[in-house]
Amino acid sequence: MDRFQELLWDLGELLELPLHVDKNHACRILLDEKLSIHMEMVEERDALLLAAFLAEIPPGRFRENVLRESLKVNATHHTFGTLAYIEKINTLVMHRYIPAATLTGEKLAEILEGFIVEADQWREAIQNGQAAPSEYLKTHGGQPSPYSIPPQRP
Repeated sequence: MDRFQELLWDLGELLELPLHVDKNHACRILLDEKLSIHMEMVEERDALLLAAFLAEIPPGRFRENVLRESLKVNATHHTFGTLAYIEKINTLVMHRYIPAATLTGEKLAEILEGFIVEADQWREAIQNGQAAPSEYLKTHGGQPSPYSIPPQRP
């Protein structure tokens, strides 16, 4: 049996969901009709890719604010993954690569739980008109970004 399918089988037993690899060699889970989680094995990296499609953010000031806050979060240490923007579908996504060598269904369930919580916080914040979850807005509130240092004048 394929390693990815074995992981999905083990994860599915823990979650009590029938999970299978689709024709694109991926698996998608739709949570409460709101949050889509995509999983696929990336052989070149020997890693499992987790991706969450957070929210569509149409052009305008709000999208600029969301992307700015996303970049700030990406510049800090965090374990949930990386935020990215897919222009073709105007969607903010969060993704994470997990080394596959020692990954088990139990480990994946634990990682997936935290990933989903974080993804849902971002989805809800954006749906409520916030550029990021409030915990991140507070974190960046009074601190200048290390990337905002003005250039030195000769």
